[in-house]
Amino acid sequence: MLLWIAAFGLVLSGCAGRRPPAFQAGYPSPEAALRALAASAPVDQTFTATARIEINRHGERYPLKIAVMMKRPAFLRVESIPLLGPPDFFLSVAKDELRVYLPGKNAFYTGRAIPQNISRFFPIFMPASEMISLMMGVAPDNREESPALRGEQEERYYRVDGYALDRRTRSLWIDPSGNRLVRIRTFAEGETVVYEAAFAEHILVGEGFMPQRLTIAGDGMTELSIRYTDLRPIAADPESFPLPLPEGITPILLDP
Repeated sequence: MLLWIAAFGLVLSGCAGRRPPAFQAGYPSPEAALRALAASAPVDQTFTATARIEINRHGERYPLKIAVMMKRPAFLRVESIPLLGPPDFFLSVAKDELRVYLPGKNAFYTGRAIPQNISRFFPIFMPASEMISLMMGVAPDNREESPALRGEQEERYYRVDGYALDRRTRSLWIDPSGNRLVRIRTFAEGETVVYEAAFAEHILVGEGFMPQRLTIAGDGMTELSIRYTDLRPIAADPESFPLPLPEGITPILLDP
């Protein structure tokens, strides 16, 4: 069984703000829509929160509770909150390095923060920067340097499609009433959906809006649902993210 199952309980610490405004606005172009979205997104800050996570894998649901600290582009720290006893799972991503500590096994793992390693402990397979952006309700940076953009109104949302070599690579749905990202869908060759992420219940946290609920799912992919409480910005430098190596433990290397 995957090692992340051992983490039956993780938390995110933080504080919320007020709800977004309910005004209506349109966008003259997809570029304008993306600029408005960027202006309402979380700024370059560290955020903490408490989160309840539900993992839906092959029809079986696993509830978790965690504490999390996160910062773009690729900083993450997670600590489990079990029903009883001390935390039994710790994870950090910083400077392209993954660290995981399982006190119950007296095991400390370290390796590159690549999808193959992260997915052994956290139920998602994607680059760390992409995962952390989605956890914060932000569209990940485009893998293409200069994608062609197309935009159109789709019922109450404005959809921005990104293309590379005439192939659609992703779509963003933006709510013009508050310039909030409500859905993102990424595509592989033949416009096969890689994953879809949905965001809801946005609130103002610091100087930008963040969702209190999000879901990430894809074909053949574990479905991950997160419900945040107490979202808040904090003052923390990058050096506070990496897990310290416990005394007397020899790290287990994840990379060959």
